[in-house]
Amino acid sequence: MGSPTLFWGLMLSVSTICIWSTYGEVCGPSIDIRNEISEFKRLENCTVVEGYLQILLINDKTNNIHQEVFRHLSFPKLTVVTDYLLLFRVSGLDSLSVLFPNLSVIRGRNLFYNYALVIYEMTSLKDIGLYNLRNITRGAIRIEKNPELCYLDSVDWSLIMDSEFNNNIISGNKKAKECGNVCPGIMENNAQCRMTMFDNKQEYRCWTSNQCQKDLCTAPMVYWETQTPPSSTLHPPGDPQNK
Repeated sequence: MGSPTLFWGLMLSVSTICIWSTYGEVCGPSIDIRNEISEFKRLENCTVVEGYLQILLINDKTNNIHQEVFRHLSFPKLTVVTDYLLLFRVSGLDSLSVLFPNLSVIRGRNLFYNYALVIYEMTSLKDIGLYNLRNITRGAIRIEKNPELCYLDSVDWSLIMDSEFNNNIISGNKKAKECGNVCPGIMENNAQCRMTMFDNKQEYRCWTSNQCQKDLCTAPMVYWETQTPPSSTLHPPGDPQNK
C-alpha cells in the first residue's frame, strides 16, 4: 500500500494546479520586457508574476505608434507581482490603468535597491492609474523624473504600504500646480472619494479623474501567495471564509 504522505502530497499538487488553471498562470521566474513592444506577449494569461516585472527601454521617436498600441494593450488577469515593478523609459505609455487594471499586490519579497515600485524617466506617463493597487507589502517607492506625471499628491501611500512610506522618493515630476488634479465628483460638488490626511495634507484620494483610491476594505478581493496550499488562501477582512 502506498504512503499516505505521498498520496496527500500528490493531492495537494493536483489541487494547486487546478487553482492556477482556473485563475491563470504563475509566470516567471521574473519577467523582463524591453526594447520591443511585442515582448508584452509574455504577460498573456499571467495572474501572478513570480519575481520581478521590469518594463524598460521601449522607444518610439514620435510616440504615436506606441500610444495607439497602449490604448488597447491590457493584462486584466495580472493581480500579483511577488518582487518589484519597475518602469523605465517606455515611450507612448500615458497610464497604467489599461495595461494593469487589476494589479492589487506588489509583495516586495526582493527589492530593487530597497524599492518595490520604481517609475523613472517615463516621458509620456500622465498618471499612474493603478486603481486596484491595495498593498505594497515591503519596500519603498521611487517615482522620479517623469515630466508629465500628475495625480501624485492625490494618492495616500500609507493606505497601500505596510511600512517604509517615509522612505519614498517622489521628485522631478510635473509640478502639482500645473496638473489640476481633480478627483471624481469634485466638479459636480458631489465628491465620491474618501478624504485622508497624508504628508500633512488633507485631500480627496484618487488615481485619476474617474478612479478613486481603494484599500483592502473598500472592495472584495482574493489574492494568494505562490506555493501556498489552497487552505491558506488569503481573503479580505470580514470574509466568512476567514472563520
